[in-house]
Amino acid sequence: AKHRPGLRLALEELFLGNEDPGGEGLRAALREGVRVVVYGDYDVDGVAATSLAVELCLSYGAEVRYYIPHRRLQGYGIHEEMIGRILQMGCDLLLVVDCGTRDRKILEGVVAAGVPVWVFDHHLPEGSTVRDVGAVLINPHASNGDEEGVRLCATGVLWAWLFRNALAPEEWLRERLDLVALATVADCVSLGPLNRALVFEGLERIRQGRRVGLRLLAERLGLVFQRIGEEDLAMKLIPCLNAAGRLDLADVSVRVLLGEKDTLQWVERLVELNRKRQYLSGRLVDEISTAISAEERHVLRGNEWPVGILSSVASRLCSQFRRPIALAAPAGEVLRGTLRVPGGVDAVAILRDVEEHLLEWGGHRQAAGFSVAPERWNVVEERLEYSLSEVKIQKDLLEVLAFPPQEIDMASWREVETLGPFGMGNPRPLLYTENKGVSSIRPLGGNGRHVTVEVGGVPLLGFNAAKLLAGCPNPRGWVYAPRIDHWRGQARLQFVLERIVHSGGVEHA
Repeated sequence: AKHRPGLRLALEELFLGNEDPGGEGLRAALREGVRVVVYGDYDVDGVAATSLAVELCLSYGAEVRYYIPHRRLQGYGIHEEMIGRILQMGCDLLLVVDCGTRDRKILEGVVAAGVPVWVFDHHLPEGSTVRDVGAVLINPHASNGDEEGVRLCATGVLWAWLFRNALAPEEWLRERLDLVALATVADCVSLGPLNRALVFEGLERIRQGRRVGLRLLAERLGLVFQRIGEEDLAMKLIPCLNAAGRLDLADVSVRVLLGEKDTLQWVERLVELNRKRQYLSGRLVDEISTAISAEERHVLRGNEWPVGILSSVASRLCSQFRRPIALAAPAGEVLRGTLRVPGGVDAVAILRDVEEHLLEWGGHRQAAGFSVAPERWNVVEERLEYSLSEVKIQKDLLEVLAFPPQEIDMASWREVETLGPFGMGNPRPLLYTENKGVSSIRPLGGNGRHVTVEVGGVPLLGFNAAKLLAGCPNPRGWVYAPRIDHWRGQARLQFVLERIVHSGGVEHA
């Protein structure tokens, strides 16, 4: 704990930008009976921010509805048709989370109709913003926020702004750090001092089990919620919460997070959707991998591909092939695409070069999305293929500490874990041990994909490593990561094989 930054100190030093209007305007608007609509996004950051905004409005006695676009049929951002329906049904205050920064034209009409608009976002502005038409915009990227401010996800921006402006009691806000932790890990934002503190305290709240939907989801996935860590969020809970927006409606995830009626039914729906996502993603990765390998391509389109899973598939392919990948598929009358790039490459800058051919686009440095009319696809494909093929990929620098697993015990590794939570910008430590003669390599499980590599009497668990080891008979060494596992109520220290080092380089296990 002595290594971990304090949340209060990090919040006191935070600067969200030079256009922060303070909290009095929103406090005055959030009165009992006021009709509020929360407009969100379909990923975990979007549904977490939507849930936080809904709970805030309810705490003021407001009448609240929320809306999240359909990923395949509508895509990211504010949609004019839906805004028209919202105004027609009656709206006294529009809160926009995890989108909206660039939707100047559409939100101008809302402001002109006399409805206050507050936008809490973290996407790059790229030119004029909704602030220019009278909306209130809280986005560190759009108002010269400090280093910690621009690292925040949208849920983090909303939560930190509420805290700094005392829009709710401190304990009420701290109870909702579970939402911030989920969104921060899901969005893979850099874990600087503030984000680490937010995730640490958010995990503590999750372990208390007060949010019924999260507790039921954790139990359904076989997790002991009292011991949930950041890896459980990333590998178990977040994929389920993301699956709703990818293959159905993100409202399912919001219902789980808000603990609405029939929560267990919605939890089962998330688990079912995630299984479907895993199956479709695996099949699509195999299909596209073959095309990429055979044709050395970066941009691909599939007329039958499910749009909702393209971003996760592109991420896996980008990591696997160490090259930028753009995928697109039909969604209604347009094509929707996703772009994923390795570290050091700017996805937003790449899309900016083809902006005149796109209907919509936006995102972050390493991940962006776009839509394009079918008749413009050939131009976009050609331009993107050229741009992506010219990108200079930086070699990954893998930092490891030479340390034999025989010298690590439970107590010493628990001390290392005080440096967490781990993630982007604060990676989990990787260790290296030289291969001085492997005593045995044994199958692990019954499917033939996993192995146990014994190093000096200590087993390294090599998940999906059997095929790779078969083609690398004499490795120079092993990169591994310790982890604390729990089985039947007992903690045990495990060592997971992460990389295989050989004369030709380093391979993922």
